[in-house]
Amino acid sequence: MPGQPQAAGPARHVRNRAYPSLFSPFQLGRLDLRNRAMVPAMTTNFAQADGSVGDALIGYLVERARGGFGSIVTENIGVHPGGRVMPRMLMADDDRYVPGLRRLAAAVRSTGSVLIGQLSHAGRQTRSRITGQQLVAPSAIPCPLNREMPRELTTLEIEDLEEAFIASARRLAEAGFDGIEIHGAHGYLVGSFLSAYSNRRSDAYGGTLENRMRFLRRIISGIKSRLGAGFPLIVRISACEFVPRGLDVEQAVLIAKQLHADGVHALSVSVGVYESFNKLSMITGEPEGQWIALAGQIRSRAAMPVIGVGRIKRASVAEAAIANGQIDIAAFGRASIADPQIPAKIVANQEEDTVWCLGCNVCLGRSARPETICPVNPLVGRESTIRLQPARHTRAIAICDTSVAALTAAWIAAVRGHRVTLFASDDQPIGGMQAWRARIPGQQEYGEVIQSVLRRAINAGARISDSLALDDDTEIWRARRYQPVDRVRLSEISGSVTSYAVLSKSVHIAPGCRVVVIGDDLSAAEAALLAASRDARVILHSSTPAIAADAHPGYREVTRRGLLAYGGQITQDAPAFASGDLVVVGHTRNASYDDRGSWLSPLDRSDRLLADAYEPGAMTRGIYEAFETALDFDGP
Repeated sequence: MPGQPQAAGPARHVRNRAYPSLFSPFQLGRLDLRNRAMVPAMTTNFAQADGSVGDALIGYLVERARGGFGSIVTENIGVHPGGRVMPRMLMADDDRYVPGLRRLAAAVRSTGSVLIGQLSHAGRQTRSRITGQQLVAPSAIPCPLNREMPRELTTLEIEDLEEAFIASARRLAEAGFDGIEIHGAHGYLVGSFLSAYSNRRSDAYGGTLENRMRFLRRIISGIKSRLGAGFPLIVRISACEFVPRGLDVEQAVLIAKQLHADGVHALSVSVGVYESFNKLSMITGEPEGQWIALAGQIRSRAAMPVIGVGRIKRASVAEAAIANGQIDIAAFGRASIADPQIPAKIVANQEEDTVWCLGCNVCLGRSARPETICPVNPLVGRESTIRLQPARHTRAIAICDTSVAALTAAWIAAVRGHRVTLFASDDQPIGGMQAWRARIPGQQEYGEVIQSVLRRAINAGARISDSLALDDDTEIWRARRYQPVDRVRLSEISGSVTSYAVLSKSVHIAPGCRVVVIGDDLSAAEAALLAASRDARVILHSSTPAIAADAHPGYREVTRRGLLAYGGQITQDAPAFASGDLVVVGHTRNASYDDRGSWLSPLDRSDRLLADAYEPGAMTRGIYEAFETALDFDGP
C-alpha cells in the first residue's frame, strides 16, 4: 500500500536511535523478545461462534506482528464453558481447539514475533445466557453491573477449575504458543479470588491475602509442573481496583513479591474491575500512560519485570518509562488497533505517518456486539479478507468535504488508483464535525487524529485544494451531516439555537452571558462545556441522570467534571420553556441515524454522499459507509 513501510518481518533486535530502550531485546523466561513493544490482550470477538480460531483473528494478530510488535498477547481464552464472557470467545477447554490454535501460533511466529495466550474465566462478570450455566464466584456476591447472583464455588469445584487452567495452558503449549498469561485482573475469576471486595470466604481460599492467592498460586504451580519452570508465564493483575476493600498498590506489591518467588516471569499491571471500568478504559484527553507510575512502584519494590499498560500510544511515552526503569515492556493496546504498523513505521523513519488512536472507545464498546471496529482503521478484523485492489476503471473524484469519513474515502479511492482531489472550504475546518470537537476543552487530541488521517490520504495519492473546478467527467462526492436536533423544542423556544450552532462557532458566546442548554446527548453536553469555557454562566438541563447519554460513559464523566470546573450547573429536568441570553437545544430523544429528518444534505450536484457526524458511534458508522463506498467504486 502506498505510504506504508515494509513490515519488520523475522529480523531480530532492530535497533533505533530515537528509541533505544523500546527497541532493545528483552528476556522473558526462555523467550528472546526482539523489542519491548507489546500488543496486549484486547477483546475482539473475532473468534468463531464455536470458540475456535478463524481467519479474522489470525489476520488481525498477524497484521500487528508484521507491523513489528515484539510480542502479541491474545484476547482472553476460555478455560471452561462456565467462564465465557462473550458469545464468540476463543476457547481452550478441549483438545478439539488445538489445531486452530496451532494455525494461529504458526502464523504469528512466522513473522518473528512471539505469541502469548491469555487464559481466563469470567467468574461473576458475565451472564448465564452467555455461559448456559449459573455463574460461579468465590462468594455469592453479584457483580453490581451485571446484577446476576453467582453460586459460591465449593472446594472441589475450585480444584477442578485450577485443573482447567492448567490443562488449557498445556493445550496452548502443545499448539506452539510461546508463553501464557493468566488473567488475574479486572474482576474476573482469578482477580475476584485475590480481592477482599469480591472474596468473603472463610476457608483456605479466603480471608488473608495468602489464602486469597491460593487459587492463583496453585494454577501457577500446576502450569510449571506441566510445562517446566522456564516456560514464559505472565500474570495480569489490577493493582488498584478503586472499590471498597478492593486491591490497592500495597497488596499488589505483596502479590508481586510472592509471584516472583513462585517463578512468574513478568507482571502485567492494570487497574479496575467492572464497577470502575472508566479507570481502565480511558478516553480522549486523558493522560497517556496514566498507570505507568503504578507499575513502576511495583517493579521497584518487588524487583520483578513489569508490563506497563494504560493508554500508551506514543513511542516517546514508552521509551521514557522503560529508560527510567518504571516498566520493562510497553503495551500499545488501542493504539495497535488504530495503527498496527507503529514499530515498523518507526524503524522506517516514518513515525510521522502514524495513524493516531482517538481514544473514543468505539472498539471497546463494540467488543461484545458483535466485533471490534475502529473509526481510523476500518480494516481492523478484515485484514484476511479485504485486499485493496486497483480499480478496473480509474476516475477523477472530487470530494467536496474534509470530514474524517471524506478523508477515509479519499485514502481508499487513491490507493485503488483513482485521481482524488479533496476540496477544503474556508468556512469549514479540515475534519468536519470532528474538528468542532477538537475545540472542546480536553478534546484537542481530535486535531492530531484528523491530521494523521489527512496525511494518510495524501500519502496514498490524494491531493487537497481550496479551489473547486469540476467538469462533466468528474465524479462528485459531498457530505451530508447528521444533526438530529429537537426541532419541536427549537420551534417552541423563541430565539433558541441548536447545539451544533454553538459547536461550529456559528453563534457568538459573550463572557458573562446566561446560557441555558437543554439536552441529554453529547452535542448538548459539550456545547455547554464550550460555552462555560468562554466564561458564560451555563446551566445544562438533562432529562436523564446521565449527561451525554449517547456517548461512552467516560465522556459523560470528563464532560461533567469539566463543566463543573468552569462553574457550570447540571440539573435533571427537561423544561418546556427556558429563559436566558441564549437557549441551546440538543437532540430529540431516541434520535435515529436512519431518520431522513436528522440529516442536512447538500443542494448541489452529488454523485455519492458521505456522512459526517459528531457523536463517536454515528461518526464511525459514517466512516465505515465511506470506506465501503470507496472500496466498491470501480469507475464508470
